[in-house]
Amino acid sequence: MNLINLLRAKSEREGEEGKNILLRDHVIETLERAKQLKEFVENNGDTITYPLLKNEKFFTALAIALILHDFGKISYDFQKRVHGKESDDWKELGAFLRPLREVKVRDHEVLSSIWASILLDDDIVEWKEWFSKIRTAILLHHYNEYYVGYQDLMEIVQGYLEDINKYLEFILNNWNYIEKFLNDLFNEIERRFSKNFVRNALNVIGSCIRREKVEELLRKIQDRDDDISEFAEFYKIDNENPDYDFIVFLGCLRRCDYSASGEVNLEMGKRIKEIYADLNKKIKEKIGVKSIWQEKLLEEVEPLKSIVLIAPTGSGKTEFALLWNAKNTRKMIYTLPLRVALNDLFKRFKDNYFDDFVDLLHSTAFIEYLEEEQRGRELDVGKQMTVASLLSSPVLLTTPDQVFLTSLNYYGSDKVIAVYPLSSIIIDEIQTYDPEMASIIIKTLKIVQDLGGAVLVMTATLPPYFEPFFFEDKSKDYDIPEKFRLNFKKIDTKNVRGDVKNYNLKRHKIEIAKGERGEYNWLVEYVKEGDQYSIKINKKAIEKYLEKYEGKNVFIVLNNVSKAIEVYKLLKNKYLNVYILHSRLIEKEKDRRIKEIKEKLSRNERVIVVATQIIEASVDLDFDVMITEVSTIDSQVQRWGRIYRNRHQNYDEELPNIVIFVGKSKNGKIEVDRGTKAIYDKRVVEKTIEVLQEFEGKTVSYEDERSMIDKVFNKVVEVVDPDMIKLIGNTATLKDIYVAEIKRNLEFLKYFTVEKKSKAQRLFRRIAGIQVVILAVMKIYGDEIDKAFAEIIENPESNKKTWKEIENEIGVNKLELKKKLYEYSINIPIFYLDDLMRLIKHEFKGFYVLGVDEEDAKLIYEFGLDEFMKDKLKANSEEDKLEAQIL
Repeated sequence: MNLINLLRAKSEREGEEGKNILLRDHVIETLERAKQLKEFVENNGDTITYPLLKNEKFFTALAIALILHDFGKISYDFQKRVHGKESDDWKELGAFLRPLREVKVRDHEVLSSIWASILLDDDIVEWKEWFSKIRTAILLHHYNEYYVGYQDLMEIVQGYLEDINKYLEFILNNWNYIEKFLNDLFNEIERRFSKNFVRNALNVIGSCIRREKVEELLRKIQDRDDDISEFAEFYKIDNENPDYDFIVFLGCLRRCDYSASGEVNLEMGKRIKEIYADLNKKIKEKIGVKSIWQEKLLEEVEPLKSIVLIAPTGSGKTEFALLWNAKNTRKMIYTLPLRVALNDLFKRFKDNYFDDFVDLLHSTAFIEYLEEEQRGRELDVGKQMTVASLLSSPVLLTTPDQVFLTSLNYYGSDKVIAVYPLSSIIIDEIQTYDPEMASIIIKTLKIVQDLGGAVLVMTATLPPYFEPFFFEDKSKDYDIPEKFRLNFKKIDTKNVRGDVKNYNLKRHKIEIAKGERGEYNWLVEYVKEGDQYSIKINKKAIEKYLEKYEGKNVFIVLNNVSKAIEVYKLLKNKYLNVYILHSRLIEKEKDRRIKEIKEKLSRNERVIVVATQIIEASVDLDFDVMITEVSTIDSQVQRWGRIYRNRHQNYDEELPNIVIFVGKSKNGKIEVDRGTKAIYDKRVVEKTIEVLQEFEGKTVSYEDERSMIDKVFNKVVEVVDPDMIKLIGNTATLKDIYVAEIKRNLEFLKYFTVEKKSKAQRLFRRIAGIQVVILAVMKIYGDEIDKAFAEIIENPESNKKTWKEIENEIGVNKLELKKKLYEYSINIPIFYLDDLMRLIKHEFKGFYVLGVDEEDAKLIYEFGLDEFMKDKLKANSEEDKLEAQIL
């Protein structure tokens, strides 16, 4: 019997009948990925500065771990599962493995760590520390109970005492077969690889292989020796003081393993410099100029230096980021908080700059790949998604939750951390993050910098509370501990302002809306009626302004979905081309509306769009006028960025193009409505109003808008939090309060860990979302395939069907069907779930299936889920009801 030709690592894949993946082949494929990683580091030379990746011993240790990581799959249950009991191979192998039928260790990596204990000899002093790391990395390369517990041989043995006893007895009794398998495997690896680190790994393991090691461990277990853990040490992980060298090692092991399983390359073979060849020329040709301000600014930036770029909206920050990374010649990871904006950037990068070298990573990225396929590009969508998820792309566009949660210590963060030393990371729209999320990002960026990663933060409006963490001179003023300091250089476009689009333009003229008697006015407010809150609209004011701006394209921005719906209902039958946009619309309908709005604007038709703050960073539209509720100053400036966006001269009309409703005048003060206070920090909103009053009637420039933000955060307010009073006193500036809150959060994060990435993402996004598919909408507005798919989804038993069975039934592939699920779904906040549960029919492939009648489906299609939900909220207290209505 020849085990090398019988032992499998995987079962045959769906659609690849007869393709069996042998254990030897999987090991070889993982080593091939390690070779790709090493060549990537070598090819890109001085741009990778992390010492560990320049160390030959690191790659030798990685090869040792890859050779041994799946040996635990040598078990009766696993091999029976991947072979199929009827095969001739299984009959032979099953007879050999029959003594292991009673070994019920569920996780193969546990048995693999036992193999690493008997095949690696800690008596070899120069390898002892690495052997402990190798065993622990093997144990943790899949999620198991040891991730949140101790990593110790004694713990493993006590947890599976009888199983491991039988397993070691089997190895001893069949040592001749085991030894032949090892020799055959090593010979095959040696035949395939000439790289020193692989051959060194074989020599190290070969020098350790002794039957006596198995006998010794078995004796210790049977005698209940206290020193079992000394037989083979495991690495002690300290989550409070992480060893990032070990985390990078674990991440590289898992990236090699997962990319081999997914049959994709871990890293590309060519140098990054080749991808960026002629980028300057391409950018200039696209813009139609001979020189660009980005090049001038980059002359003062040394390669691999982390920087903060402050530049106006629409000025070319994205092109700056590309040229900055071309100077670094590294992998680029570009982050934006909203998927819609990322999707647009993906098409732009692909068509203009990078062709097939750019990938996209977020929860619905596969839809963009399907569209690329439909545009004629030949690709394997599944493999493309694997490449993106492993951060293997030379240029990757992604949402922050995919790469900035590593400081939360979730399982799998090592895969991301392992890429930091190879990467330049760009953070766009950093002003969208509040102090809690800012703390997570700051701590993560510290990890990136400590591992030799480079960071570019880009923003039109850098929130002042980031400055003490970003810049050395500011850190001293706020006594920021070294462990939280980021070493950034500020790059300000004011030095080249004459060349920067939108820098010198005065684009926005501000008016604060007032009533007939000159008092400050409200746009929409919540009014209590019995035990419910209803929404009251200032119809007179809205109609007055729409009449005043007749013929102009108008954005009306409300602070939550419920308000937006009520304003839309008021206007939709009185004016032409009225649209509503918010986050809880059917995805397909939201996309259709945005496309239709752009088409009508291009034909110079008047359009009125009622929206929520979704438009602050996600929709590339240029409108004439904005009517908006007040929000925090940074939010306001972002909203204004949609107005007079792509113009070439100052705004010089008499009428203002930004009209802000700040709230009621009451007893000499402005009373902000409850809905706004529930979403935004009341302190910042109140100080925003004070600063807006200073600029009322003025046409403001980009520098004015930056000045407004600084003014707001330097306003002094009363400190309410007792713990905060102890730190900064009874009064402080908003900036001081936010900095103190971030420092406190950072200290808390030192002791914080979550088990899984999904939990980390929920924390980062503040309110968890769930996908709800609306079948009735699918049936009413879908085509014949949509309707046929809806019939399948409607049957609760369909969830038991495989995607292959559903594909065969409908004649459409799995990814196209998943796309339809997303198109007819809404991402809703978790707090809606209790009220929706009685209408949830069942779950289908990760989506909740909402059962509604035809009338309600039409309501949801036009207005979104909130209109359907408003009479179904069952919150207990009055405050809970208001909060549910608002959020």
